[in-house]
Amino acid sequence: MFVLLMFGAVLAVPLWAVAVVVKLISVVVPGRRPDWLRGLLRWSAGMAAAAAVIVYTIGLGLVQWDASDAESGAGSSPAVPCRSLPPDALDQLAGHEPSFFPLGFDCLLDGGRVVEAGGPYSLLNVLAAAFALAAVLSVLAGGILDEYRARAGTKAGRMDDPDETA
Repeated sequence: MFVLLMFGAVLAVPLWAVAVVVKLISVVVPGRRPDWLRGLLRWSAGMAAAAAVIVYTIGLGLVQWDASDAESGAGSSPAVPCRSLPPDALDQLAGHEPSFFPLGFDCLLDGGRVVEAGGPYSLLNVLAAAFALAAVLSVLAGGILDEYRARAGTKAGRMDDPDETA
C-alpha cells in the first residue's frame, strides 16, 4: 500500500517544484497586491506541509519496499539495507525490523543487539521534520504579522481621533 503511495508522491514532486518556481516568479514580478506577504506566508505554509507529506510518504514506501523485498524471493536474506553492515555483524544477523515512525530499518543481531541499517531513512526523517517545522513557523509568522497589523491599525486610529487625546 505504501509503495503505491510512494509512486504517487514521486510523481507529485515535479508538480510541487513547478508550483514553487511559478510562485517565486510571481513574487518577483512588480504589481503585487498590498497584502501579498500574508498570502505568501499562508501559501508557503501549505507548500511546506505538502512537501513534508510527500517526503514522508516516499520514506514509508521505501521502508515497505525493503521489508517486502527481504521477506520473499531468491537473494532476499539478508535484507538489502542490512547488507551494508560490517562482515562481523553480518555473520550475527538474526533478522530485521522495519520502522514506520520514525522511518528506519533495523537489523537484529544474535545477542539481541539492534543495529541501524544503511539507507536514506535518516535524511528523509530530517527533511520531513524540517518541512513540517517550516510549515508551522510560516503559520506562526502569519499570525504574528496579522497581530502586528491589527495593533498598528489600532494605534493609527487613536492618533487620528482628536477626542481620545484629551
